[in-house]
Amino acid sequence: LKKPLSVEAPGVAASPPAQAHVYSSCVRPPAMVYLEDFEEFEAASRELFASQPLRTRYLMKFRHCDQRVILKVTNDRVCLKYKTDWLADLKKVERFCQAFARWTTAKNMDTLDEPDVELEGAAREAAAKPKAKSKRRKY
Repeated sequence: LKKPLSVEAPGVAASPPAQAHVYSSCVRPPAMVYLEDFEEFEAASRELFASQPLRTRYLMKFRHCDQRVILKVTNDRVCLKYKTDWLADLKKVERFCQAFARWTTAKNMDTLDEPDVELEGAAREAAAKPKAKSKRRKY
């Protein structure tokens, strides 16, 4: 191995190596945006997914210490976030998770806004199906 040549004045300490920047000039750090309205978050997430379906992902995090749910949708360029501590919003979060799973399996990106026919049919069948009576044990 060869040593690199260095030109130093006698008695002068060498300067430390320059730190590499995490982001180069052509790549910007992702912009994180907290959205206040859930419908706005869902619409922005749908647009982000439609623009780059193979790069977009979502994360759901529950913070037990402050009873808060945080949803994050990102494509490594744009980061959308929504946080809530309302119990009533959990149904919306569940609906969003189902919709995102449906978006990832969609073959046509133009049909992201349309409701899933198979899912609605399965829900109707489950509601119409009579429930079996459970037998109670006699002690």
